[in-house]
Amino acid sequence: MSGEKYPFFDVPEGDVSPLFTTKLQEAAHVGCLRGVFDGGGLTTDWLEGNEALQSPAFDVELRDLFGTLQHGGPLENFQSMRQFCLEHPQARMSGRQTFYAFRIDTQRYRYHLRFFPQKGKFHIFCYQADQMREDLPKPDFNYAYRKRAKKKKDRGERT
Repeated sequence: MSGEKYPFFDVPEGDVSPLFTTKLQEAAHVGCLRGVFDGGGLTTDWLEGNEALQSPAFDVELRDLFGTLQHGGPLENFQSMRQFCLEHPQARMSGRQTFYAFRIDTQRYRYHLRFFPQKGKFHIFCYQADQMREDLPKPDFNYAYRKRAKKKKDRGERT
C-alpha cells in the first residue's frame, strides 16, 4: 500500500520504538478501533479515549482510513491480513503474544496498528498528533521487542 493515500510509516532499520507509544500520551489518545474476523465477516467496536479530541473531522478520516484498509488492503478479510503480515516479517513483535506493528501518520492524526493474525483480530490506536508531547520520556521498546539470540545449552561431557 505504499504510495497510496495512507502510506505506512517507514521504520528506521532496527528501531521499533516509533511504532509504540506509552500511557504518558493519554492526553492525545482519541480511542481504539478493535476488530475481529469471525465466520460471518468482521465485527468491530470502539473504545473511547479522550472524548474532547473526538470530532466530525476525525470520524470522517477514520472511516476513510478504515475503508481504504478494507477495500483491497490488509483488512479486506482474514486472509488479506495474514498475507500482509507474512509480507512484512520486519513488523513481527513477540512479547506476551505475537503481533505485527505498523503506523500510519496523517496531517492531524497518528494511527498505531496491531495485527494479530493467529487470532484473527486487530487494533487501531488513534492519536491526535498535535497533542502528543515530545518532551515526555521515550522508553526503549527495542529492549522489549528485540530479536533475541537463541542460547545454546552447554551440556558438557558425561563421564
